[in-house]
Amino acid sequence: MDLCGPFPDVAIGGHRYFLSIIDDYSRKVTTYPIQEKTEVFKHFSNYQKRPERFLNSKVINVRTDNGLEFCHAEFQSYLDDLGIKAERTNVYLPQQNGVAERYNYTAVDAIKVMLNSSGLSKGFWAEALLCHTYVWNRVCHGNQSLTPFELYSGDKPSVKHLKAFGSTAYTGVPKQLREKV
Repeated sequence: MDLCGPFPDVAIGGHRYFLSIIDDYSRKVTTYPIQEKTEVFKHFSNYQKRPERFLNSKVINVRTDNGLEFCHAEFQSYLDDLGIKAERTNVYLPQQNGVAERYNYTAVDAIKVMLNSSGLSKGFWAEALLCHTYVWNRVCHGNQSLTPFELYSGDKPSVKHLKAFGSTAYTGVPKQLREKV
């Protein structure tokens, strides 16, 4: 788990950072664009409930750097209450949290490419991040023959609905809500 930011451009919605949480077994990534570092605890506590509810498995340990957003008493108390081991890297050694750090570098590069190729403004970086994460979880990486989504959930993902980031889109209004002219 790692926090990336602050970004020089504030995203639509006021986001300046993103939190990336990576499942160690499947390498499935969950990202949360956030406005303030103080939101990290809220997003982690929401994330932590998902594997318990949907996969019937528990979070065993959490690897983070020594950022204050991960080291405050409320966060540590929450981990202790749930029996989750907190693994913290040594100071100034981000390599020890390599999986999350490498994902963040890849995500930032992908955001730049997606915004550049789509012609959208830099304020759309959070949407580009979420799009990148969605696609990332649905393609194979390295020597794996299964996607992170498959390893995590056991279901084969569909990619038929995917479109290029920044494509023109139209919203539909149901007939019941349309006004007569």
